Amino acid sequence: MKKILAADDDEAMLAFYNAVFSEEGFVVDTVADGAAVLDRCLDFKPDLLVLDVDMPGGGGERAFVTARKILAMGVPVVFVTGLPERVQGFALFEEKVSIFQKPVKGMELVAEIRRLLKLD
Repeated sequence: MKKILAADDDEAMLAFYNAVFSEEGFVVDTVADGAAVLDRCLDFKPDLLVLDVDMPGGGGERAFVTARKILAMGVPVVFVTGLPERVQGFALFEEKVSIFQKPVKGMELVAEIRRLLKLD
């Protein structure tokens, strides 16, 4: 089973991710800030990250850069954010990066995750 680590400072979004991803058969873990993403990556070893951009602890942008450069994690990343323009550059240079504007529909998000993980 593939593992997804989702980060957002909005508890409702974390509950949404837990419900949608678990229902689709993924193992899910969630954190509420950017700094926790990096700590959790070391233990949980996710197959994919779902990141909000604007959250405490450096946000999704910082977590993404640190995961790529320091942890050398090449896992796919899906940004789900109200600020998509802040991460457009990541998607231009990396094929394993997708961006969704909040609010996001669960099945569209799952379809993209399945594509990135090559499950379909």
